Amino acid sequence: MLGNFREGVTAVEEPVDCPNVSPIACKYASVFQQFLQHSSLQIWNRFNNTGFWRQLTVREGRKPGKAAEVENFGANISEVLLMVQVCTVGIDDEVLNSELERMAQVFTAGATANSPSLPLTALVIQDHKGISNVAPADAPLRSLPIPKAESDSGQDAANNIVEARIRDYISNLQFCISPTAFFQVNTLAAEKLYSLAGDWADLGPDTLLFDICCGTGTIGLTLAHRVGMVVGIEMNASAVSDAHRNAEINGIKNCRFICAKAEDVMGSLLKQYLNVPQKQDEIPNASESNDKDTTITEEKDTSMDNVSDPEESSNHKLENAKGASGCAEYGGQEPESHLQKSCTSESGNTSMQQFKNVVAIVDPPRGGLHPTVIKALRTHPRLRRLVYISCNPESLVANAIELCTPSADKTEKGNKNNRAWRNMSSAGLARHRAKSMPQSEPFRPVKAMAVDLFPHTPHCEMVMLLER
Repeated sequence: MLGNFREGVTAVEEPVDCPNVSPIACKYASVFQQFLQHSSLQIWNRFNNTGFWRQLTVREGRKPGKAAEVENFGANISEVLLMVQVCTVGIDDEVLNSELERMAQVFTAGATANSPSLPLTALVIQDHKGISNVAPADAPLRSLPIPKAESDSGQDAANNIVEARIRDYISNLQFCISPTAFFQVNTLAAEKLYSLAGDWADLGPDTLLFDICCGTGTIGLTLAHRVGMVVGIEMNASAVSDAHRNAEINGIKNCRFICAKAEDVMGSLLKQYLNVPQKQDEIPNASESNDKDTTITEEKDTSMDNVSDPEESSNHKLENAKGASGCAEYGGQEPESHLQKSCTSESGNTSMQQFKNVVAIVDPPRGGLHPTVIKALRTHPRLRRLVYISCNPESLVANAIELCTPSADKTEKGNKNNRAWRNMSSAGLARHRAKSMPQSEPFRPVKAMAVDLFPHTPHCEMVMLLER
């Protein structure tokens, strides 16, 4: 995107000369562009909300143990997932299926025509009807068969639907990634980022680590060998499924992943894991990581069409993955009964290690942490150290204000008739909420460091250590 839609700019440029777009992604974009010029279905028009073809996402997975080579980066890529976003409203099924089949053939032909052939692991269609390019986490997905060589039978081609996931590696661990699950695009720099966060968190065998907005579990799993236990929280169900699978693939036994909005369960998790001693029948089992431990909370559809600048937001994070993962805009009551059930194994094993050190690492989307999550972290006295990984300095500042402002002598109650907050900045809103924060010991910022995961762009990841 060459500019912001809110400013009336809708032009899309070829990525050929963009230094941080891989050669493989550029080649698939070129193949898709040529296909669209001969398609009978229209390009999506955001002004009048009509059309079919919307967006192409190219996700790549590295070979294990391979360092990046700037001159020949494509040689390190072993798997590629293509996700094409469309809007099927008003499209006849026969026309739809015919056009998607032709698209799959064109992608396959383009991959094999390249020398050497391009990887093509999975091909996925995402059906999205909203105005914004940012699709909700529950937008329908459909895997397409990848056509084989002409000599193969049509029946074989029809059955050739592989699981819509690719594999990538961080810190010598293998990660399965589903189409909409968040995963850092710059995996080599992400290794440095996660290592830095772990060093600052002062981890040890007696540490309980909360990985908040955990996505596919990358942070918690890469640090699992340095702690006693990891508890990950993520609202994207496919990402949580990936996290469980990734723990199993890598033989990691001390990780638990909860599928829920962080604001719904953070308070309950802190109570259950840190308010000890508990009754014997209330102590959660911390020894396993499997799908039976996952609590899926029903969520109301949250419209992403009110995102002020989705193009800007997608500069470095796959918004339809992370933008709806773990730290959603709208909260609800804490489903304590569901959470309690999720933390008890079928075997009835109620033993639980006691942890001396409690640390949280948060990696929220651009909007930052939900106020309810901030309140839970701020008001729990056992949590002494917090590592905040931020992709948006503005939301980091706002969250830090609430976490670090000393408690007021007299807690203010909100004025329902006061509409001045509508014109406040995020920092102003944070200062306003800080006045009503319950009496609690504030955190203090200790140190911060920028990690450049997005070369050739103005964006940078920020890591900040907060202690009390």
